[in-house]
Order: sequence, then structure tokens, then C-alpha cells
Amino acid sequence: MRITRAWWLVACLIPASPLAGDISRLGDLELHCAALPSTELTPEAAKAYNVTPEPGRGLLTVTLMRRNGHGEAKSVPGQVYAGAINQNNQVTSIPIREVRDQGQIYYLGEYRVTPPDTLRFLVNANVLGKMLKTELSRGFAAP
Repeated sequence: MRITRAWWLVACLIPASPLAGDISRLGDLELHCAALPSTELTPEAAKAYNVTPEPGRGLLTVTLMRRNGHGEAKSVPGQVYAGAINQNNQVTSIPIREVRDQGQIYYLGEYRVTPPDTLRFLVNANVLGKMLKTELSRGFAAP
């Protein structure tokens, strides 16, 4: 699988740690997403994403991709909506912002979490009139 610039940036700028992530596919479209505590970002990643790393704050990354007939993936624009449900079944909407960097498009959302907790993320995207959905969970340990 080819790695997009956004995913490469996330993978290279975060110290080695388990990342909660998921890929959802619909035909030639893909929705890639990952969730991590903002404190796991390196200073370079935090600056690139304009995120202030602090305990209790996390980052959701979403990339929408379209594969051509040769299997090459290119990021595409879309509409992304996200929310999280904590262990107490409290639902929180996650505001999403679009980031464009050197021809790549990806989406970022910052959220709050009070460890210890496990958040279940629900991500919906509208890409070229098609709906993609995914769900992933991430545990957050007490400091």
C-alpha cells in the first residue's frame, strides 16, 4: 500500500507508539483515519498541525483517497464529520478542519479526553457523492 504524505508525516513525527487507526473502502474510494493523544506528537508535528500538545487533548487525522486503475492513491476533497463516545456514553462532536499541503488534502480534528477512558470514534465522509463510514476505538491511560 502506498503511504500518503499526510500518513507519512504522522508516522514519522510521532514517537513509536500504538496508533488507533482504520481504513474504510467503497469501490475506488478509501477513508483513512487515526486517533492519538496530542502529547505523542513530536514538536515538529505539533507545529505542522498547529496543535498544542497537552494532557487530555487528542488529534484525529482523516485522509480521503481515490485509487486509479494502477492502484495509485491520491487524496481527494470531501466533507468529514466526526464524533466520539466515551465510556460513560457521552457523545462529543469533533470539529474537523481541512489542511492542504503540497497537493495533498487531509482533515484534522482535536478532541478532549479525561483518562483513563476509551473513546469510540465515529467518522463519516461524503466523497464525490458517496458516503464512507468508519468506527475505531482508542484507550487513554491515566498519566
